[in-house]
This record gives sequence, C-alpha cells and structure tokens, in this order.
Amino acid sequence: MSITTTKITEEQGRRILAVEEGHFADLKALDISPSKLTRTVSAFSNASGGELYIGVDETETSGRKIHSWRGFRDTEAANAHLQVFEQLFPLGQYYSYTFLACDIGPGIVLQVNVNKTREITKASDTIPYIRRGAQNLPVTTLEALARLSLDKGIVSFESETVNAPVDIVTNSVPILEFLVNVIPTAEPDEWLKKQQLLR
Repeated sequence: MSITTTKITEEQGRRILAVEEGHFADLKALDISPSKLTRTVSAFSNASGGELYIGVDETETSGRKIHSWRGFRDTEAANAHLQVFEQLFPLGQYYSYTFLACDIGPGIVLQVNVNKTREITKASDTIPYIRRGAQNLPVTTLEALARLSLDKGIVSFESETVNAPVDIVTNSVPILEFLVNVIPTAEPDEWLKKQQLLR
C-alpha cells in the first residue's frame, strides 16, 4: 500500500484545525483506538462521504473547543490504524489516505478521504454506522437496515413485495381496464404472474 506524504502550508494546517466537526468532517487524536475509528469511516461511507483527520488533539477552554496538531512521529507509527483500515476499507475508489506534514505542529496527520459506497459498510464491530451531524449512529434494527438499503439504492420500493389478497389485485378496475387491450387476451392472475407482478 503506497500512501504519499504531502507537506502543506501553515495556513492550510490552520484551516484543518479550524474544521467544524459535523456531517462531512471529523478530527481525532492519536490516542483513539483504530477499531473505534472504523465507526467513523463506516458512518461516512454509509452517508454522503467525508474527511477524517487523525492526529488532532482537542481541548476545551471556557466552553470553546481548541484543536492542536499532534501527528504520528512517522508513517510507521500509523501502522496499527492503517492495518485495521486496510482490512475493512481497502484503498480504491471509495477510500484514500494521505499523510500531511506541517510546520504548525509535530508529526504527520493521517487524512482519510471517504466516499459514499454502493454497499453497506460495517465497522470492525460488524455493525454499520450512519453519519448524522457529528455523530456516528449504529444501524441495528431491521427497519433501520431496510431504510439504509433503500437510501443506498441496494433495493428499491419497486422490488419490494406487498402482502395483499389476490382477488383484490386481480379484480381491481385498473387491472381489468388494462387487460381489455392486452393481446392475446389473458386472465388477470395469469397475466400478472407472467409479468412477475404476482406471486
């Protein structure tokens, strides 16, 4: 896996430190466990994508959050993070990783760019997460998983079955009016089964 290290300006570094954590961005300190970070990557990829910066400390002074740059001492120091990410989120069209060096503080910050994926992405705890504001919310109920599948286009309402009595469907006025013009003439239940509209 080849990950580049890019030197950025102090002004660019300050812009990273000023990032508002929210739906599309998150800042994390080095001390957070790699497996916990997979929740954020899962949440971004199941929502609209986003950027994660690892190596940014946060302190609170007078109710105000202050961010400071404290990156990995070198690329090898990030191996545990990269190994977990690579197992669950291999480099490719959905994820990219870049090390950022800046004179604003010590070490290199790992930038993880996450695109929205076509499939449901699970974190290392095997639970998929979804990003809402600055939160990573677990998707644990069947209803929530069904909603996520619809949102991602994995399934559609058109492919969902409806549980209704056969005679209500086959004897409905729109079906009967439509079948008058079908050639060759067919009975409603036969025609609907042939069209894969009735089971």
